[in-house]
Amino acid sequence: MYIEELTDKAEKEERLVDEDGDKAVFVSRGNVVVLTTKRALVGVGARALFYPTLIYNVVRNKLESEFQWWDRVAEFILLGAVPFQSDVPRLKEEGVCGVITLTEPYETLVPSSLYKSYCIDHLVIATTDYCFAPSLEAICQAVDFIHRNALLGKTTYVHCKAGRGRSTTVVICYLVHHKNMTPEAAYSYVRSIRPRVLLAATQWKAVLEYYHVRVLSTQRSLTDATSALIPRNVKQVCSGNVVVFDDGSMVVVTHSDLEGYDDNDSGRSVNVARNKLWAAAADLSMVYRVKVVGQAALARISYLWLGLREDQKLSGKNISMGGISVDISVY
Repeated sequence: MYIEELTDKAEKEERLVDEDGDKAVFVSRGNVVVLTTKRALVGVGARALFYPTLIYNVVRNKLESEFQWWDRVAEFILLGAVPFQSDVPRLKEEGVCGVITLTEPYETLVPSSLYKSYCIDHLVIATTDYCFAPSLEAICQAVDFIHRNALLGKTTYVHCKAGRGRSTTVVICYLVHHKNMTPEAAYSYVRSIRPRVLLAATQWKAVLEYYHVRVLSTQRSLTDATSALIPRNVKQVCSGNVVVFDDGSMVVVTHSDLEGYDDNDSGRSVNVARNKLWAAAADLSMVYRVKVVGQAALARISYLWLGLREDQKLSGKNISMGGISVDISVY
């Protein structure tokens, strides 16, 4: 678990290790940061706009009842804006035992030491505001952090500055992984609870990358592994011709079929003949049921036998079932 302490010494512990054209590599508090011209310009603008936009959000939160600072988007997930130190006791009352901070150091208003005093784990994933998203590795780390807490019945608070883009990216990735949602369905679901969430193009791309790399590829691997466990000859039986019961072999005897079965020479009545035929029909019905059950039992026995003898090839393409014939004589 990565616990980051906000101190003046840590703020100053930053040095340039490489510079190449429009790209610079910094080491900041033990982390390697690749700084491009675009990221640098956006970072400068984000830093300049941080407090004005923060004040704007605070005012809206005070004036508009539907403008919540955080929202519960799942049983064990709160999604929201950057918390103040006065919010930590409230978060603890909400059952929060873990906080994921997806902001730059200058945007973080609560030190890890304060979270620790309330027995709250703090995961820091520094991410530039506006058009940037966490890396795939960072998203995996955040999703696993949420899932571990959820398994223990603990709530995780996921936040960036306004609870719109960076934090929403992580929450959507959790939903597609552990709630069996598609990215589109997860995005719509979160927006239905917190309408002001909005992903930048790079953030949506990060969601799709996580979905294809972490979710779909895992599902394909499980399918291939399951298929490999099935014996080859059993697969052939399952995919080959299967003997089924032919409905056309059913014989139905009606009253009209019994008309004309008089035997005057024998002196027996029509009713006696009909009774014999109905009895024979009943016997035929019993034989029919026995035949169906026998076919099903034989098919299962054949399936098990083939499954145990993987090295033996099937001797025939079809498995034929024996039949039972019944002769009905009418006297």
